[in-house]
Amino acid sequence: MILAVGCGTAPSPSPSSTATRPASASVPPAATSSTPGGSGTAVTADPSLLAVVPAAAARLQLDYDPDTTASVAADPALAADVEALAIGLAVPIGQATPAEFVITSVVRLRDPGSDDEWFRSWRDTYDQAACEQAGGVSGHAQSEFNGHVVYIGSCAGGATTYHVRLGAGALVMSLTSIGSSRLGERIVRELTP
Repeated sequence: MILAVGCGTAPSPSPSSTATRPASASVPPAATSSTPGGSGTAVTADPSLLAVVPAAAARLQLDYDPDTTASVAADPALAADVEALAIGLAVPIGQATPAEFVITSVVRLRDPGSDDEWFRSWRDTYDQAACEQAGGVSGHAQSEFNGHVVYIGSCAGGATTYHVRLGAGALVMSLTSIGSSRLGERIVRELTP
């Protein structure tokens, strides 16, 4: 499956793959490296962004994926809107070879005031790529969890996406949830008000 992060794309595990995780369950400190973007800008890989994801409260282990983050950060189209990003994989705690997982992306925007039209375009681009090998996008919904408006995309093949703006709009969290347990929904339900 190819997972979109806004305008960028990154390889991600397919539903049939075995999730591999580093031994550490903690999110590493912020990285200092960056990747060149367009017009002299750069997208910074910043694992500390994953701290906004309430994975432990959702009974999931979240591990930063530096390779996928670097691959997505290298997309020059992303640099116009995104200052920093982190991508990780969340799996149920205690499952050695989980069949269900959540690909978790958090970006810090260059302009926290990016409007609703921009956010809709972000979600549509992400959902199209996330659902490409899962039968395409089959629907959209919107819900509210703990005061956060969450936009939900459904893939014909069963994957589900979730998008929410956090930190007064400065951060965007986008999730692709694989499996019938809707692990991504568990994450958004645990967001603090």
